[in-house]
Amino acid sequence: MKKFLTALLAIFAVVTLAACSNSSTSSSSEETTLSSKPKIEGFSYSGDIPENPKKVVNFAYSYTGYLLQLGINVSSYSLDLEKDSPAFGDKLADAKKLTSSDTETIAAEEPDLIIAFSTDENIDKLKEIAPVLEITYGTNDYLEMMTNLGKVFGKEDEAEEWLSNWKDKVADAKEELSSILPTSTTFTVMDLYDKNIYLYGNNWGRGGELIYDALGYSAPAKVQSDVFPTGYFGVSQEAIADYVGDYALLNVNDSTKEAAASLTESDVWKNMTAVKEGHIIESDYNLFYFSDPMSLDKQLDAFVSAVKKANS
Repeated sequence: MKKFLTALLAIFAVVTLAACSNSSTSSSSEETTLSSKPKIEGFSYSGDIPENPKKVVNFAYSYTGYLLQLGINVSSYSLDLEKDSPAFGDKLADAKKLTSSDTETIAAEEPDLIIAFSTDENIDKLKEIAPVLEITYGTNDYLEMMTNLGKVFGKEDEAEEWLSNWKDKVADAKEELSSILPTSTTFTVMDLYDKNIYLYGNNWGRGGELIYDALGYSAPAKVQSDVFPTGYFGVSQEAIADYVGDYALLNVNDSTKEAAASLTESDVWKNMTAVKEGHIIESDYNLFYFSDPMSLDKQLDAFVSAVKKANS
C-alpha cells in the first residue's frame, strides 16, 4: 500500500508540473502577444495587432492621413470630410462609410484591425470583432503621432522620411515668408458652423498645427488664454474683433458659405484692421480640417500662396 501511495504521489506530481508548465507557457505566450507592440502613451492594444494589416476599419478619423501616408490599407471612413479631402485624393474611393455602432456591418467586413478613439462609446463591442488599436486624442502632437504610428506598424523608415522632408519643406517656407511676414505676426484660426464662430488653437486641426507649431507664428493674447487650453472656443460676432490678430485664416466650404457671408458682411467684421488691410485668408475647410501629413503638405503650399497673394 505504501509503494502504491508513493507511486500515485509521483504521478500526481508529474501531472501537476506538466499542468503548471503548460499554464506558464500559455501565460508567457499571451504576454508576448500583448506586449509585441511598443508601449506608447495614449495608445492601448486589444488583441494581437497585426504589423501589416490587410483590412483596417478606422473610426479615429484624425489619423486617416497618417495611415494612408504610411501605406496602410484603410477600408472605411466615418466622416464625409475624409472622403472629400483634397489631400487624400481617390485613396478612399473604394472605402465604405461606417459608424462604430454598425457592429454587424463591421463584423461582415472581417477587418483584421479596428482603430478607434478611446472615447468611442462602442469600444467594448468593437473589441469583440477584431483586434483594436485605441488612441487617446491629444496625448501626442502631430509629429509624435507620425513617429508612433510608424513604430506600431513597422514603418519607422517611412515615418522618418516624411518627418525629414517636412522639416526641410517648412524651413523653405519660413524663408520664403520671412520677406513678407515679420516673425511677430499674429494669426487667428477660425471657421463657422451653423452660424456660430469657432476659433482654434495649436492642436485641433483647421490649420492650427501648421501656423502655430510648424511655422511658429503667434496667436493674439486672448486666443492664447481662451482658446489654446481647450483647443477650440466659440465666440459671438460682437466679440470677434477682440480675437483677430494681424491675419485670420478663415476656413470655409460650400456648407458654411452662407454663415460666412453673414459674418463678413457685418459692420463689426468690416471695421477690423485685418479686414481693412486685406489680411483675411479664406481657405478650403475640407483641406485644412485635418492635421495629418498628407493634409499638412498641401496646406503649406496653399498657405504660402495665399499669403503671397494677400500681399501682392
